Amino acid sequence: MSAKTVSIDMWAEERFQLSRGIRSIAGIDEAGRGPLAGPVVAACVQLPFEIDLPGVNDSKKLKSEQRDVAFEMVKEAAISIGVGVCDPERIDILNILRATHQAMREAHADLAIPVDFVLIDGLPVHPFPVLQKAIVKGDSKSKSIAAASIIAKVTRDRMMDGYHEQYPEYRFDLHKGYPTPIHFELLEKYGPCPIHRKSFAPVARLLTVPNPNSDQMSLSLDMTVQTIGEHGEAIACSFLAKQGMSILDRRFRCNGGELDIIGEKDGVYHFVEVKTRMGGDETPAASVDARKRARMVVAADVWVYEHGKADQAG
Repeated sequence: MSAKTVSIDMWAEERFQLSRGIRSIAGIDEAGRGPLAGPVVAACVQLPFEIDLPGVNDSKKLKSEQRDVAFEMVKEAAISIGVGVCDPERIDILNILRATHQAMREAHADLAIPVDFVLIDGLPVHPFPVLQKAIVKGDSKSKSIAAASIIAKVTRDRMMDGYHEQYPEYRFDLHKGYPTPIHFELLEKYGPCPIHRKSFAPVARLLTVPNPNSDQMSLSLDMTVQTIGEHGEAIACSFLAKQGMSILDRRFRCNGGELDIIGEKDGVYHFVEVKTRMGGDETPAASVDARKRARMVVAADVWVYEHGKADQAG
């Protein structure tokens, strides 16, 4: 018995929106949200409707050589292409989620020919200057988003190849700044360089902790409670990142609640409370009482509302 292959109509969403009276549509995607170094790059691409672009699919499913071919194919076929870049300094100031959204807005603004509707991979972007629809895993469901994913990915990879020429000891040509074992090894050996994201926990740890390989960090007696808490959050972020979780936000505050860390793994959002102790018998979990949990639920609801409704939350 042979397996049945289900083909996805990559133009279905564009066709639906055009049937509603939308005049022009572009797809938006980003590359570089998870790395420890380098920029986050977004692309906005408007294609001729239903143009045949074989091999243009989710960039993560393509080999490097296939992406290069698809990149040239999209560049030649597109009506208009816009690119937005947020460098590591702006990522550290805004946080990675807000920086990604800013890069997406800049990519849209960079279009030579304006559009009145965009399909965005992932969650909605607020604010955004035109009508939008967010599609989870949109790069495998929409040809416009798939084209944007290829432009964003290849553009960023080539930028990281350029950074390799500047900082060859970090081998950015191999890992493109992502948290791979070789990148962790070289980061530990040489310390952060100017394009590392200082707000990301594995980098922040090396900037603030004398011995990052030690299980027990030496905290001086004159450290403030705030500083101790910051170290605890850095340890927690490093641990979560090594488990494959993307850190989306930190120290989110709103009326009624607060969250220390917001992470995402496999499409599930995680809201984390960090408790750092220098001694005592109480476990961190025991200190998160019912009142604290209720405040976390309030803050999680606000965060999800502000950043777009998630399918699942953990």
